[in-house]
Amino acid sequence: MIGWIVRRLAISIVLLWLVSLITFVLYVKVPEDPAMFLVDIQHASPAQIAHAHHVLGVDQPQTTQYAKFLWRAVHGDFGMSWPTVVFTNGQTTGTAVGPMVWHAAKVTAALAIGGLALMLLIALPLGVIAASKPRSWGDRLSVAFALAAISTHPLVLGLLLQLFVGNRWHLAPASGYCPLFGHTSPPPPGSFPQSVEPVCGGPRDWATHMILPWITFALFFVALYMRVVRARMMDVLEEPYIRTARAKGAGELRVVRSHALRNGMGPIVTMIGMDAGMAIGIAIYVETVFALPGLGRTTIQALANQAGIDLPVILAVTLVAAAAVILLNLVADLVLLVVDPRISRLDARGAARAGTGSLT
Repeated sequence: MIGWIVRRLAISIVLLWLVSLITFVLYVKVPEDPAMFLVDIQHASPAQIAHAHHVLGVDQPQTTQYAKFLWRAVHGDFGMSWPTVVFTNGQTTGTAVGPMVWHAAKVTAALAIGGLALMLLIALPLGVIAASKPRSWGDRLSVAFALAAISTHPLVLGLLLQLFVGNRWHLAPASGYCPLFGHTSPPPPGSFPQSVEPVCGGPRDWATHMILPWITFALFFVALYMRVVRARMMDVLEEPYIRTARAKGAGELRVVRSHALRNGMGPIVTMIGMDAGMAIGIAIYVETVFALPGLGRTTIQALANQAGIDLPVILAVTLVAAAAVILLNLVADLVLLVVDPRISRLDARGAARAGTGSLT
């Protein structure tokens, strides 16, 4: 088991390095001059442009730039955001990318984890009920609900919830974000109350502002997972050990909960790990609709800057998102290993056979 975990960790590190390398090469090839963040290229002299390149650190060879980026990234330092860089009195100042992306990642993680938990709370019971009574009214209603949910874009779902639940019925905040710990900054002196968000914070404000994003996130995935749970449970409920448990007098609830559901969770765990990348993409839409300061909104702001692409922010967001996807897949593999310890033995046998085949 330890060897299996070490192999998975080594593969994860290699994948993360490849993602950082490919992302760096792609964005370095973008035909834009980053000197636009500091000077007006059309009116600046060659010396001023060269000085801007030196301040931003893009006058060095690309291999040196990547090596420095990788070294800083290992230590949690992604440099400074280019639009905020100011060079005065021989010193360079600006907004650090690391804390910016870290705060955005916490918002996206809260959205994804809460949406995932809500999705499982909906999908698992509906899938089990549909599998226990196939072709019943409950099964048919679940199919109709699944088709309606999976056919609706998350942007449309978010806008509908925002329009009716938030703006018309006032059951939850329509947009904005409140931190779980601490409070938002108070309005600046002399500002109009209508133009600023009220001061908020704490578990209650945080949960009320996240409920609509969680529902939007969950509804997009609940249809697919409900159908997978239904199909898997229908197969498991036909297994001989299920009939044996029923013959011994076990109640239906105990059969489903203790035997069928546990043995049918393998594909669900695998799907959660595989859908991690899609979840981050869906989070971009959800954060855009509900004005959440997560990774999606941070990426859009970095790409939509008038002076060009904010490369340090893009690299940091891509690396953090890739690390999250790889970590979730690793966690999914570990959960599968706990559910079914035979997985590590099967992988070990496969590796041994591959090694034997290469020697013969």
